[in-house]
Amino acid sequence: MEIKINVKAKILIDADVLIHFIKGEQTGILHKIFPNELYLIDIVFEEVFKYSSQRVNIENLIRFGIVREIKLDDSGFEIKSEYHRLTGSKGGNRGKGESAIMSYCRYNADIIASSNLADIVDYCNEYGIIYITTMDFLAEAFRKKILTEKECDEFIKRVKSKGSRLIASINHIRDYKSRITNT
Repeated sequence: MEIKINVKAKILIDADVLIHFIKGEQTGILHKIFPNELYLIDIVFEEVFKYSSQRVNIENLIRFGIVREIKLDDSGFEIKSEYHRLTGSKGGNRGKGESAIMSYCRYNADIIASSNLADIVDYCNEYGIIYITTMDFLAEAFRKKILTEKECDEFIKRVKSKGSRLIASINHIRDYKSRITNT
């Protein structure tokens, strides 16, 4: 499925994508890949980064304006209600971060950046939410010549060697077919 990125939409980044870029030693390019503004919802920060070794890295991304923070409590009744539905007993096994991002994007026509496809794909398809993965970011960085082929391949190798999963069968950026048709 090919997707078109609305450059006016916000991209809400899930923890896994941030962790991949930290492990891949490329957080400095995140804001250069897509023209969209990047956001981190407070629940993702609280859930994953507040007490982790990555906290300083994430705070620096926010401090330097690479990523902005959104507070779920300031997002309106519909979003908070949907978040509570998704995290409740009937909401399944989704994490709080994914649930917060999905709730926000459902009511704001924004974009989810997550490689946790098991948790997001069905919901995104049901509500017409666009999602992009770490590999989509990397493919776009390669297409725009922000990273070379060698740098992309090194990124994939580093991320996998540090215990994160991308796409198991992909070890070279040239083997990945991006779903994005514009930016």
